[in-house]
Amino acid sequence: MHLLTEGPVLDSEIDALGHMNVRFYLARIDQAGAGLLAALGINAVGCTETVVRRVDTYSRFSREQFADSHLQVLGGVLAVNGDQVQCYFEIRNPAKDQLAASFITVNELIDKSTQQRLVLPQGLMCENSQYLVELPDYSAPRSLTLDAPRTDITLAELESRITAAPAAGMMSGRFECTLEAQDCDANGYLLDGLDLMFVMFRALAVKEGRSFGPPVLQTDEGTRMGWAMIETRAMALGRPRVGDQLVSVGADITFGDRWRQSRRWAFIASSGEMIGINDTVGIALDLDARRSIIIPPSVRKTLEDACLPDLA
Repeated sequence: MHLLTEGPVLDSEIDALGHMNVRFYLARIDQAGAGLLAALGINAVGCTETVVRRVDTYSRFSREQFADSHLQVLGGVLAVNGDQVQCYFEIRNPAKDQLAASFITVNELIDKSTQQRLVLPQGLMCENSQYLVELPDYSAPRSLTLDAPRTDITLAELESRITAAPAAGMMSGRFECTLEAQDCDANGYLLDGLDLMFVMFRALAVKEGRSFGPPVLQTDEGTRMGWAMIETRAMALGRPRVGDQLVSVGADITFGDRWRQSRRWAFIASSGEMIGINDTVGIALDLDARRSIIIPPSVRKTLEDACLPDLA
């Protein structure tokens, strides 16, 4: 694999759980991915008309990373399929010889003004075979899959089954926000590199008066815990525009002794268009012992009451 970028974890990248937040892993992936695709001749770096966009991102997190850690991003190309490039990336902590996280991404070259996918150059990998890599076994999906997502579920159906108020610290529930100009490009579309779910959860965090990142829970049993993501998959199905009223609806769809799998759908309210699906697998993390724990009974009861396995 090729070393693509490297740099330290900043204090500003640490979230409420005390470790580097997921979106800063993805920021490193975007920077590395743009450089990798530019090396292949898909040069959107510094271009005002086109952009390389991640439309499908599978993430697997292995070790927490903390402020001042020095991280490297390595990667390469898994495959080119039509107008899509599938890439693989690893984020490593070389000082500890430690894999922090790994990623499988699907990338497209997008015309910014029309939002249309552009045709990729012919013989792309014939001329760039040195960038081809194989997916390591240790980075293959575990609880999640890379299958095509279900898109037959409507906003109306979800709203009829999922209560408006999310349970504290859970992924279930409904909330909405308006896409603001500060989050959009010159053409009025959501900025590339700005995750749709982050925009929506940021609005929720502001409303609730808390910092970004997963909330800290104080359980009835006296444990200070949070949900630490170990696997995620984010799929972009559409592109919202400034002024769109966005609706996000989520539910837990399965869980075990120490983990839960959640799914969140995003829609444009006026049209009912589904524009994103986000799957997460999180473990119950004792924030003082920094280890996974069996889900406390009070939290498990909330999961049991709201879980909707038929939406998987």
